[in-house]
Amino acid sequence: MAKKSFSDFAEFQRHMDALGLFHMRLGFERMREAARRLDMVRSPAPLAQVVGTNGKGSTAFFLSRLAMEHGFSVGLFTSPHFLTLRERIRLNGFPASEERILTWANTVHPVCHDLGLTYFETIALMAMVGFSAERVDLIVLEAGLGGRNDATSTWSPNLLLITPIGLDHDQIIGPGLENIARDKAGAIKPGTVVFSAPQAAVVRDVLEQEAAGQGVVVRTVNDITGMPSEMRAEIQAWGAIAPALPGDHQRDNARLALAGWTSLALRHGWPMRPDACEHALTSRAWPGRLQRVTGTPEIPSEIILDGAHNPPALETLNAALGKLAIRPGAVIFTCMRDKDLAGMAPLVRQLTSGPIFVPELPTQPRSRPAREIVRELGPQAQAAPDPATALALASSLAAQADGPILVCGSLYLLAEIYALHPKWLDA
Repeated sequence: MAKKSFSDFAEFQRHMDALGLFHMRLGFERMREAARRLDMVRSPAPLAQVVGTNGKGSTAFFLSRLAMEHGFSVGLFTSPHFLTLRERIRLNGFPASEERILTWANTVHPVCHDLGLTYFETIALMAMVGFSAERVDLIVLEAGLGGRNDATSTWSPNLLLITPIGLDHDQIIGPGLENIARDKAGAIKPGTVVFSAPQAAVVRDVLEQEAAGQGVVVRTVNDITGMPSEMRAEIQAWGAIAPALPGDHQRDNARLALAGWTSLALRHGWPMRPDACEHALTSRAWPGRLQRVTGTPEIPSEIILDGAHNPPALETLNAALGKLAIRPGAVIFTCMRDKDLAGMAPLVRQLTSGPIFVPELPTQPRSRPAREIVRELGPQAQAAPDPATALALASSLAAQADGPILVCGSLYLLAEIYALHPKWLDA
């Protein structure tokens, strides 16, 4: 019989590891029943959900920062994590403590242990239990890979933000862009205020069809009924202001978050101060998003860490680096087995004229063997046994080149790099 509580955080961590980080079981039956048992059918606070393909984490981060700068307490749920699952559940910007995590785990597990919850479902429920216990003013949930069947869609959001939707997880929620868009559009619910980033025509059509069926409208970032003129000007002018996260795509994410915050503020009578908005979006960065860090005595080169892990994200990364006039001297790249390597390979080759090092990720069973990636990338690429070796090889060559070392292709690769240099996570 399953043990119904955990004695310490290490035991809980072992339980989560046994669930399998990548194990997925689509369907809402487990989550609906778990929410009922936990008396968590309705969100305990105003809730914003963020869905899409790329930019979800950044947009959720920006929205949480906007609320905090206006004096509100915020519970933020994101995925994946880099060094500890505590990163997935944040209270006012900080990862929840081991003690809190254990308390919430021992709230969820005793009443839900027989439901066969997945890793993601378990941690999402724990987040909601924790946010309720902490009585936060706003809950921000980043969806996982989908929308219609995502665990975060268990609760009806007050606000839904839809970031750019592109081809990713095609084998699970595809095939094709239209089916991916239809799955993510399934997060749209009656009574929800919906804002979308610019989308491809086929995606926009799907979103509008789903919204019409739910009796709501998909709005743009400039379409907020009742918005004060000064706030409308603030959002429209945001393209001229550089957020803490570099790149035009992050300006778009910031504007989407700002539109969402303005809508929430108007609905709930919350304050909207331009100075607080600007400080929220320009004063803090989110790790792994075009993050630039100085090296170490052993690695003197500048390092750029970016989580681009699909063709649309790599296209965006290429454009951002070009606009910043950055040409990496070397690239460290790998990807998971379910990613479109053939679509990514030419984009990776465009990133540098120098070498591309492809490390094995021994701790990640989903990672694609380095030899397969090297074969697809061509003569620029060479395999490395692990990220530490790849970083050392790139550093030895980049020292003779002008450009920095770029690490991209998978957030799990970044996690391995952060494990080697934990200070970079907070740089």
